[in-house]
Amino acid sequence: MVEFALLAPILLYLVLSIPVFGMFAHSWMVVSGAARAGARTASLLRVEGSREAAARQAADQNMYLRRSDGDLVLFDPSRDVAVRVRDGTVTVWVTYHQPSYLPLLSALLGGSGGAGGDTVPITAAATFLIEQGGSLR
Repeated sequence: MVEFALLAPILLYLVLSIPVFGMFAHSWMVVSGAARAGARTASLLRVEGSREAAARQAADQNMYLRRSDGDLVLFDPSRDVAVRVRDGTVTVWVTYHQPSYLPLLSALLGGSGGAGGDTVPITAAATFLIEQGGSLR
């Protein structure tokens, strides 16, 4: 009986963490899609100076996760979308601050200093070659 009393909290925590990790996987898929959409939009754009803005806007439009949780901002495109254009490629990084919903889980998984609160940063990147072709006239 003593063994069960010692193991029960650990087992309960593990069982409760299963749906939380499912939410992490879902958020990672959405973040990956947003990064791909941003990189693809920027790679197809013909106007050189606006690639960053177009990538940021496309990534923002493809992030359909919650934007905030009370006072806690989970996704802010100006903070959480980074774009780099270099050597004929465009790379877009998107970060989402997923709430962990379980105590100590964010500390175990790296915590989130950027958003604060009890969140875990989920980041994805996508790199596309810039399409060469016609120009705007």
